[in-house]
Amino acid sequence: MTAHDSERIGLTAGPISAANGVICPACGGANPDDAVFCGHPGCHKALGEFKYVLEELLAARSRIERLADGVAQFAGKPPFIAVHAIWFGLWVLANGRVFGALPVFDEYPYSLLGLVLAVEAIFITGFVLISQNHQTAYSEKRAELDYEITIRSYRKLMELERRLETLKPAPSSEGKQTP
Repeated sequence: MTAHDSERIGLTAGPISAANGVICPACGGANPDDAVFCGHPGCHKALGEFKYVLEELLAARSRIERLADGVAQFAGKPPFIAVHAIWFGLWVLANGRVFGALPVFDEYPYSLLGLVLAVEAIFITGFVLISQNHQTAYSEKRAELDYEITIRSYRKLMELERRLETLKPAPSSEGKQTP
C-alpha cells in the first residue's frame, strides 16, 4: 500500500504507543496497551489507525452548513412545535382584537401568516436538505471505512490461514502410531 492509498482511505499514524500504554490521538491521554477505546471522560474515541470521520466532517463544514445543522436540529425537537403553537396563538389573539391596544394587522383568514409560514417552510426545507447532504456524506465515508476494515480483516485472516497451513504437520500414515 502506498502513502497515497493510506491518505485516500483515511489512515493516519494512529495512536502512539508509550511506555505506559497507548496515547489517544484525540485527547492525548494515556490508555492501557489492550484498550480499544480511550478511557478518559468525555473522549471515549476508538484507539486505532483510522481518522475520526465525524470530527473531520464537522471541522470541514462551512458556515451555512453549521447553520443548516443547527436549524434542522432545532426543527426536529418539541420546542419548535411549542414556539410555533405560541406564535400562532398570539397571532390569532392579536388579530382577533383580544389585545385592545394592538391594531389588527392581519384579518381573518390570516393571509400574512400564511405567507410568512410559506417563506419559513422554504427556508427550513433548504436547511434540512443541506443538513441531510452533510449526514449522507458522513454515512458514505463511514461505509467506505467499514468496507476497508472488512477487506483488511479478510486479507489478514487469509494470510493467517496460509501461515497455519504451513505449520500443519504432514499427515501421518494410516496404521502407524506416533510415540
